[in-house]
Amino acid sequence: MSDEWYIEDGHKTRGPFLLIEVYELIELGDIGDDAWFELDGERIDLDSLREQWPDPRQATEIPVLEAVEDVPDSETPPTVRSPAASPKPPPERDCILILGRRRAGKTVYLATLYEALWKSMGGLTMKAQAGPTHKMLTGIVDQLRRGHWPEATLGTRHLEFELDDNGVKRTIVAFDYSGEDFRRAFVEDDETSPETAKLMEYLGRAAAAILLIDPAVAVAGDHDEIVDDDFGMVQAVKKIRGCPGGDTAPITVALTKGDRNREVILSAGTKHDFIMRHYPALVRTLGSFIVFTVSAVQEIQNPDGAALPSPESVPLNVDKPFLHCLDQMRRREKKLARRERRHAAKQAKMDQLLAEEAAVRWYNWKTAFLTAGLIVIGLCICVLIWILRTD
Repeated sequence: MSDEWYIEDGHKTRGPFLLIEVYELIELGDIGDDAWFELDGERIDLDSLREQWPDPRQATEIPVLEAVEDVPDSETPPTVRSPAASPKPPPERDCILILGRRRAGKTVYLATLYEALWKSMGGLTMKAQAGPTHKMLTGIVDQLRRGHWPEATLGTRHLEFELDDNGVKRTIVAFDYSGEDFRRAFVEDDETSPETAKLMEYLGRAAAAILLIDPAVAVAGDHDEIVDDDFGMVQAVKKIRGCPGGDTAPITVALTKGDRNREVILSAGTKHDFIMRHYPALVRTLGSFIVFTVSAVQEIQNPDGAALPSPESVPLNVDKPFLHCLDQMRRREKKLARRERRHAAKQAKMDQLLAEEAAVRWYNWKTAFLTAGLIVIGLCICVLIWILRTD
């Protein structure tokens, strides 16, 4: 049988692929749940693929069964011993991490995104868990509308939100930090400061990450700024991928200040071309990526020529990277849920087989014991008859 898989997704048919390549596309979210898979003329859906053709990258789970005692010490059927406890699960991933160097626009992006989802009527809303967080983020938006830039982040801030995803409640944690912390963590490899240690902790909790990159840095930034965005982002992605469970966390790229940087981006062709031209190491590290162009605010110039936020600003695509990450998180959760259901079904079947085996052994033991007892009794009777006859 060949190993050439074809994928029918929507109205498109792609292939051929190896089975391992099919599973890589599934993990990257490039294949919908309603796709069909064909091998040697046989056409199956996604669930059947997982059941009949498991992911070859995962080692086959072979249950280890402890022996059941043949002769119990009491009249109670032998106990079936449960398998060994599974390894300790990785830390809970509840953080959508917004990563960016100094002046990449992290705080403005987060505040604008929060206001959009706070006022949303589309089934997806966000609410700060604490009043001061709500006041701070809406205050930043108010400053922008008054034509003032907010102050740069001077320290680290832990922000918790309740996300209502069409009735499904999620706790989302955001972590705002200074640009200096980004450089210390990912360029200077300084893990001694408390701020850097905290940032590393949040990398281990990242359910998703949005990489904010100012396109102007790639074409007109100084050497240190370029290193932060180029080498620093690669290191950040590697650290996320290296944490337990981080290998499947969705990571997307957002090109900030899209109104100001429009010509800079188009000079490379498309936004994807821009990333591939200026950040090839990041492309290699991500493998597959989605890029968005966002604009939290538009700018005007004051009489002195300084750029200020326009009071008439309209956020553009600010929610798109977040919604993409959220969609990938939903897909990942469905995949894990299906895997857990299959594992539970296999475990239940194994427990049933063990119980049946134990019951059969118990029955065989009782039968053998009764048979041996009857034979002994019969021999005793024969001996007694023989003794009586000899007398």
